[in-house]
Amino acid sequence: MSGSAPGMLPEHGFNTGQSHQYPEPEASQGHDLVWPAHAPPPRQGTSGISMDRARDEFAAMSTERRRQRRERVKGADDILGIDLGDESDDSDPDYQEFGRGIRKMQNDVRQARHLDSEDEDSDEAPMGRKTNKGGRRSRGGGKGGRGRRPGIRGPRKAAEPTGDIKLRLGQANTAFLEGRYEDARDIASEIIRINAETYEAWTLISACFKELGEYNSAVKALMIAATWRPKHVGPWHAALDFALNETGDLRSEFLISAQYAAQQILKANSQDLEARRIKASIMLERRNLKHASKEYEIILKRVPLDTKVVQTLASIYVDLGQIELAQKLYVKTINNFKRSGAETEAVFGWTDAYAYIELFGLLEKYNDGIKELRSVARWLVGRGEEDFWDTFIDDDREWDDDDLRRSECSQFDATVYSPDTYGPGLPIELRIKLGLYRLSLGHHIEALRHFSYLKTSGDNGQGLTEEFPHIFEEVADSLSQKGYNKDALDYYLPLAPGAGPEGASLQLKMGKCWLGEKSDQEAELCFQNAVQMEEDNIPARMELARLYERLNEKEQSFMYVNEIIALRRSQRQLQDAYGGTRSNDAAASRRPRRNQIYSASTRRSQYRYYPRRLLHPAERLKEEAARAAHLQSQYSIMKTELEKMRAGEPAATQKWMEAAEDLIEDFRGFKTFYPWDKYVKFLGYSHDDKFQAETKLETDLTEMADRLSKSQ
Repeated sequence: MSGSAPGMLPEHGFNTGQSHQYPEPEASQGHDLVWPAHAPPPRQGTSGISMDRARDEFAAMSTERRRQRRERVKGADDILGIDLGDESDDSDPDYQEFGRGIRKMQNDVRQARHLDSEDEDSDEAPMGRKTNKGGRRSRGGGKGGRGRRPGIRGPRKAAEPTGDIKLRLGQANTAFLEGRYEDARDIASEIIRINAETYEAWTLISACFKELGEYNSAVKALMIAATWRPKHVGPWHAALDFALNETGDLRSEFLISAQYAAQQILKANSQDLEARRIKASIMLERRNLKHASKEYEIILKRVPLDTKVVQTLASIYVDLGQIELAQKLYVKTINNFKRSGAETEAVFGWTDAYAYIELFGLLEKYNDGIKELRSVARWLVGRGEEDFWDTFIDDDREWDDDDLRRSECSQFDATVYSPDTYGPGLPIELRIKLGLYRLSLGHHIEALRHFSYLKTSGDNGQGLTEEFPHIFEEVADSLSQKGYNKDALDYYLPLAPGAGPEGASLQLKMGKCWLGEKSDQEAELCFQNAVQMEEDNIPARMELARLYERLNEKEQSFMYVNEIIALRRSQRQLQDAYGGTRSNDAAASRRPRRNQIYSASTRRSQYRYYPRRLLHPAERLKEEAARAAHLQSQYSIMKTELEKMRAGEPAATQKWMEAAEDLIEDFRGFKTFYPWDKYVKFLGYSHDDKFQAETKLETDLTEMADRLSKSQ
């Protein structure tokens, strides 16, 4: 059997060749043989012909035994056989393809072992084993030795390396320690060509490939090494750890290898819980949700109180659309915890409770969600016996901060449990979830009672805003969707100072709320802030265009319509340039940044001056004075940088062009020199222009542009 050329590894396997020959089955007939126990001894005086016949009979029996053994091996579960678990060919084609590669490698290994085993049987085995009367060998030659059970014997103990191989291994290790990785790799490759079963050579060559950055070859080498010791889990653990933790940014490419290694560990020891966890997590990472759920179900049978497994399995059920199954899982888990009492160190905490209650929102079963939330929370704070609170369906007085409403319940006794087990004992996340479910049921006042807890820390809840910004936004979004715009603004406004990258989206939401409250000036400011925060923000521009059209500010409205159409045109060009809606990661990584393809008229929109048409006259005068000062400054820049720009200096050219653009924008809006009809033609539209609408947005834009053109 031959290994690979220096520095090369075969694709998932290796081929037998001429450099390391295994004896043919018939070759054993030419060696000295020990007579089987059942064969009659030769009689004195027999001729040479009788001796030859006896030898022929023995050879025939040996060949028949080998054939029978091959049949048994062929029909048994080979220790090198591939195991794909529960996965079908249809559901995981990548794993199937990987399995074919491994199977090819295993067939080569099986063939080499089989031939080597035949040679061992015919030459060495008779010297060390006795045969019973039936012709079958028994383990050991001692008296009373028990015969081996029929079937596969398991992995053969690896032969002791020869002196030559030990010498080469020493040379390879020395080269590796000295940092001569290519030399070490070449020596290890030579060892593999001499004897491919040398496990140490495969692990060493894998380490060399790792240091040389050839991770694919390194993983293959470890997989081959593990295949030589299929029932020893150590090599499979090494391959698994390398594939998951040593491949860096290429980790995702070796998930199938890691999954296969984990499966082989489980094949050797099905009770290895950690290996099964790793296998399940790999399946989940590869989004093989159906089979990942099966693995986690097996794990959960072993550790029914592992809440991390419960959460993971429930999330998989949700992704599969099996939300009811996730609910049943949590109900079963809660019952298990209640039965276990203090006998377990595992804890079902508030995070687990929140994940459970969230499922009711996904199913829009708000009444059931409220009931379960109160019941689970009551159990967690130690008041599980007070189920009489379930009779109060329309309010949550049980979780008030004071006893005012609770005292109206005749069964309530304030001396039984600590006050901290009532209102203060409910985490803010669950309280807000309770309020959101109340709001969904139309219980506006009760919902606001819960939401008000967000305002209890710092100035206007600023402390909680920093800790729970997502909760503030979720509450505000829900109130806005229900039409409670003023209440929604109470939770949007604290977010504005530290909104960060999401500031444009927040400003857009606030602007819509101000519109709902008939406050056009505040809405205008929010929409303009959104445009300046996000240069390609189309929704904010659309809101401004509609606002100005309604207020008869036609020029401003048409300006935003023009920008929206330019942005949409640029987006279509980008999609056309890169294959429409293709979402391939490799293609996406090669795409230019979107602000590189926008036209000059929209590229610098975050710096453009947008006059606020709805300001008070005095405030507008201040704004116009500041604008005039800015334009004067830009004009000075143009004069200062003119000569440098003409000389071709890049920095001066950039400054000159930016200053010129501001002045041109101001000039375009000056009616004395640029009347409306010329302005419309300058932007590329006339009364006869027709825009092809591909979406509802573009239809609205077309109609608005047509109205604006005809109204002048």
